[in-house]
This record gives sequence, C-alpha cells and structure tokens, in this order.
Amino acid sequence: MDRIEEITRDGKNILYIDFSKFKSNDEFAKVIEEGKPLVRKYEENSLYTITNIEGVRYDTSTKEIMTEWMIHNKPYVKHGVVIGLDGIKKIMFNALFTLSGRKSMDIASTKEAAIELLLQK
Repeated sequence: MDRIEEITRDGKNILYIDFSKFKSNDEFAKVIEEGKPLVRKYEENSLYTITNIEGVRYDTSTKEIMTEWMIHNKPYVKHGVVIGLDGIKKIMFNALFTLSGRKSMDIASTKEAAIELLLQK
C-alpha cells in the first residue's frame, strides 16, 4: 500500500491517501478498497485524513467513487485536509462534501502543511 500511509503525530491518528496523478477510476477504486479496512479500525470521530488529489483526472465516475469513499469514512473522520484543490476540483470537492454529509475540510499545498493544519485541530 504505497499510496496509503498511517501517521501518528502528537497523539493524533492521520491517514494520508495519495490519489495524485491518477488517470483511471480503476486506480482510485484499488486504493479505496485497500483503505477501507484501515479506516474501520479506528474509533468513530477519531481519524484525521489527508487526501492528495494533485493532477488527477476527474469525471462523473470519479465523483461517484469518491462520494462513496467519503460516505464510508464519515463516521470515523474527525477532520480532513485536501491537497491539490484548484479550479474545477475545488467545486467538485465542495459538491462531494455536500453529498457525503461531511462538514470539516481544509485545503493545503503540501503533505507537511496538511499535517500542521491537523495538529492545530
């Protein structure tokens, strides 16, 4: 699982999910299926996430896959940060958050900046 990393920093559990540069929905689906059991091992409302979507290709199928992923994670995630949001992707992720019922998201430019944001939560 070179696209998913579990990080513990200052007592916070952070799951880093790297979808960067994905061009096919099969790539998204594979990482999501690997990530689901990792997410479920945490207590509800205890996990922090960093999702990297830099350079991804986005279409309607991607939206459906990502919405399902976010709905799955919702009970476990306390707060999330997204890397790589710009232009149309920002609009897409706002829609995904609305569809999934999630409420807390920040945007960062790097993994380390995202970790720092989460440590302040």
